[in-house]
Amino acid sequence: MATGQGNTWVLVADAHHARIFDVEDAGLVPRLRMTLHARPDGSAAIEGGRPDEAAGHGAKTGGPEHGWTTGDYTPGEAEEHRFGQELVRVLERGLADTHFHHLVVISPPKLLGMLRGGMTRALAQRLRASTHKDWGHLADGELAEHVRGLVEIWPQR
Repeated sequence: MATGQGNTWVLVADAHHARIFDVEDAGLVPRLRMTLHARPDGSAAIEGGRPDEAAGHGAKTGGPEHGWTTGDYTPGEAEEHRFGQELVRVLERGLADTHFHHLVVISPPKLLGMLRGGMTRALAQRLRASTHKDWGHLADGELAEHVRGLVEIWPQR
């Protein structure tokens, strides 16, 4: 039964890779939209989807203009922070292109905090749920089943 609430994107991420699932309506089977992998410098390499959906497409990443300096983090933390920024850019691009109406984010606590902190107000308003779990190791099929249970019928806003 369709609810007419529109697409929900579900981001499942860890410090090294992320998957975005597209759920057309509550109760429907999630479809893997794209997979992103962190490069050694923290930028994202996209697998699937369109090239212009990649976070780094025309975007500068990292550096003091984004609110931090290299002295604030260890090299590994800086890469994780950059990857988190790239993921937020992918979500912002998806929102701007109206690919989704609702957003669910699942990631370990540290990355979840970075993702939430990097969201614009418009993106944060689309966030319907977030869960601090490390599901990055799960296979796509198993993950899709977990994701399916997270997409609810959201109240109209």
